[in-house]
Amino acid sequence: MRCTLPLSALALALAISAHAAEPFQASDIRIDGLKRVSSGSVFDALTIQPGDRVTDADISLATRALFETGFFDQVEVRADGDVLVIEVTERPAVSRIDIEGNQAIKTEDLLDSLRRAGIVEGDVLKRATLDQLEQAIQRQYTSRGRYDATVSSEIIEQDRNRVGLKISIFEGSVATISRIAIVGNEAFDDDTLLGEMSLTEAGLFTWFSGSNNYETEKLNADVEAIRSYYLNRGYVNVEVSEPQVELSENLEDVFITISVNEGKEFRVGSVNVGGDQPIDLSSAVEEMTLQTGEIFSRRLVNEAVSTMSKKLGDAGYARAQVRAVPEINDEAQTVDVTLVVTPGPLVYVRRVEFRGNTDTSDVVLRREIPQLEASVSSAAAIEKGKINLQRLGFFSLVRVSTRPVPDQADQVDVVYEVKEQASGSLSASVGFSQGEGVLLGAAVSQKNFLGSGNALSFSLQSSSSTKEARFSFTDPYYTIDGVSRGIDLYLKQTDFDEEGTADYTTDDTGIGLSFGYPISDESRVSTNFAIQNVNLKTAATVPSYIGDFLVSEGFARTARDADFVEYKVGAAYSYDTLNKAFLPTAGTRHRVSFDLSIPGSDLEYYTTSYLGETYIPVLDKEDVSLKFKTRLGYGEGFGDSSGLPFLKNFFAGGIRSVRGYTYNSLGPVDTNGEQIGGNVLITGTAALQFPMPGVKETDQARLSLFTDAGQVYADNVELGDLRYSAGLALAWMTPIGPLSFTYASALNSESTDETEGFQFSIGSTF
Repeated sequence: MRCTLPLSALALALAISAHAAEPFQASDIRIDGLKRVSSGSVFDALTIQPGDRVTDADISLATRALFETGFFDQVEVRADGDVLVIEVTERPAVSRIDIEGNQAIKTEDLLDSLRRAGIVEGDVLKRATLDQLEQAIQRQYTSRGRYDATVSSEIIEQDRNRVGLKISIFEGSVATISRIAIVGNEAFDDDTLLGEMSLTEAGLFTWFSGSNNYETEKLNADVEAIRSYYLNRGYVNVEVSEPQVELSENLEDVFITISVNEGKEFRVGSVNVGGDQPIDLSSAVEEMTLQTGEIFSRRLVNEAVSTMSKKLGDAGYARAQVRAVPEINDEAQTVDVTLVVTPGPLVYVRRVEFRGNTDTSDVVLRREIPQLEASVSSAAAIEKGKINLQRLGFFSLVRVSTRPVPDQADQVDVVYEVKEQASGSLSASVGFSQGEGVLLGAAVSQKNFLGSGNALSFSLQSSSSTKEARFSFTDPYYTIDGVSRGIDLYLKQTDFDEEGTADYTTDDTGIGLSFGYPISDESRVSTNFAIQNVNLKTAATVPSYIGDFLVSEGFARTARDADFVEYKVGAAYSYDTLNKAFLPTAGTRHRVSFDLSIPGSDLEYYTTSYLGETYIPVLDKEDVSLKFKTRLGYGEGFGDSSGLPFLKNFFAGGIRSVRGYTYNSLGPVDTNGEQIGGNVLITGTAALQFPMPGVKETDQARLSLFTDAGQVYADNVELGDLRYSAGLALAWMTPIGPLSFTYASALNSESTDETEGFQFSIGSTF
C-alpha cells in the first residue's frame, strides 16, 4: 500500500482548525502526541508564539506549516482556555528497507543510491518517499542499460508506529549496442577511435567480455577517452559532442552516434619556465619530452609538470606547485607552454617514523633510509627508502607517506608503514618438486637475531637426491658503512643417480667466509673464501668419463671412494634496482661472479657465471610487467686438471631453468644415455607477468605467460641446439610458503629429449 495524505483529510483538518476557536490571547502553546519528533522542530515551523493574539487565519497557517514538514499524518489545533493546544499524530518511521530480486547491482550500492536521495532507515516516511525511492533505483538500472527494469514497493506495518519497506525489483535484460557511429573524423579512422572505447558493438567474444552491454557511465568515459586521444596528438580545439543514444522500440538495442569536430593539428611552440625558481631547472627542461616543434600533447604536458615537480621535490620543495599555462596561437597553429613554479617553503624532515614493525627493530629499518631527520626533504630519498625496505624481504607490504607538522609550514614527518611477513624463527616444511621428489626440511632462523638485524639460521633439508645440514650467520652491517660479513658451514650429500645422471654420490663438507662491500646504493662487490672436502663414491660399474677422471686425478679406474680437498676464492659484482624481493615488477638485477680453486687444491678449475633480470612495467600499471631473465655459466680446468671436473658441471631443464623439459635433462649424455652436464650453460626467459584474478594482495600472487630457451654444452656452443618452450606459470606466496606451478609445451624437442608439460614445486619458487 502507498501511504499518502488524502486531499479530503487535509481539507477536513483545515476545516476543524478554521472553527477551532474565537480570536484569543495565547498565554502558552502545548504540543501533544510527540514521540520521535522534537518539540523544537514543531516550534520552528510555527508562526505563532506564546503571547500572540491567535485568529482563525493564524491557526490555518500553523496547521498547513506543520503538514508541510512531512512529519505528521494528522494535526488538530484547539484552545484550552487561554492555552493553544496542538495535537499531532506522527507519521511512521522507516525501520527497515529490504530489497529483493537484484543481482546485477549489489544491495549495498542500491542502498547507497537511496541515501544519496535522502532515504535512509530511521527517517520518517513522507508522502514523496516511495516515489523518490523507486525513481532512485530506476535511475540506477537505466544507467546500466536495463531500460525494461521495474521497481515496486510495499509498506509493511510494524509496532511502535514503524513500518518496513519492501522493494521488489525485476531487473529485465541489458540493452546491447547494435551500432556505434563516429562522424566528423578525418585525421583518424573509425577503427582507431573505436579502439579507444571500452564499449563495443557485438562481436565474436562480446558474449564473454560483455563490452557490448550499454552503460551510461562507460559511454561518458569513452567520450572522454576519444577527446584525450585527440588532445594527445595535437588537436587542441577538438570538440566531441555529447553522444546521441537511440533506443529501439523493444528496449533491447542501442544505437550510438558520436560527433567529432577535429579542428587543426597544433605543434609545441616555445617551452618556458616562469614563476619563482629556487633551483636551476634547466636539467629538468632537457629531460622533458615536451620540446619545441613536436606535436602538442596534453600527456606530454602532464609529464613535464611531473618532471618539474619531482625535481623540486628532490631538492626539498615538497610543497611546490607547478602549473602548466598553454597559450594557443591559432594563426601559427602552435601552443606555447609556460610552466609556472610556485615553490613554497624549503621543507625539512622533522621525524622518520615506522609503524607495523612489531618484530623488526627500528634501527634495522632506519639504516635502510637515506632520508635523514632534521635535513632537507628529498622525494627521491624518501622513495629510495621504501624500495630498500621492500628488498629486505621482511615485509609483504611497505607504504610511505609524508605528514605535515602542525603550525610548521616548513616541516614534515615521514611515515613508513610496513606489514611483516613470517621470517620463520622455527619452521618445518614439506614440499614436492618433480625434479627432486619429496622435500622435507626443518629450520631455526632469525633474520633479525636479538634485534640486531643479523641473520642466523640452522637448517636440515632432505629430498630423494639431496641431504644437507647448513649453519650460516650474516651481519649485513659489519661496519657502519654497510660492509657485510657472512660465515657458512655445511654438510651436503648428493645422489646424482636420483637426479637423472650417472650412479655416483658426493659428500661435500665445507666452511666459508664472505665479505660484501657497497660501491653505491645499487652496487656491491663481494669476496668469499672457502675450504671444502669432496668425497666421491661410485658404483661398481661407472661410465668411462668417470673412470678417466679418476685416473687423471691419480686414482685407480676402479676406485670406489675418492677424496678431494679444495681451497676456493671468489669475487662477485652485483647491481640491483629491483623494487621488491619477491615477485618484482620493475627494475634490473645483474650479478657477475668468478670462483677459483686455487693452486694446491686437489681439483684445479674456475667457473664464472652471470645472472641478469629486467622488469619493465607496461600499460602504466605497476602490477603488469615484462620480465627478461638470462643465466650464463662457463667453467674450465687448469694446471693438472684437464677440463672442468664433471663434479662441477652445469645442468639445465626443469621448473627453475627451461620449463617443459624434465629436470636436468638437457645437454650432453654418456654412452648409456645418462645426463652428464657440461661446462657451458645458457638459459633465458621472456615473460608477461600480471596479477592473479581473485587475489586481493596482487604482490603475493602472479601469473605469467612465458617462453624459455636454454641448453648445456661441452665446450662447443651451437645456438641451433637451443631448446625452447612456452606456457603459463603461477607463483604464489602462501602462509605455508611459496608455490610454483607451470604448464609448458616444448617447442622444438628432439626424439631423445625428455619433456614434461605440467611441473610444480611446493616450498620453492622458480
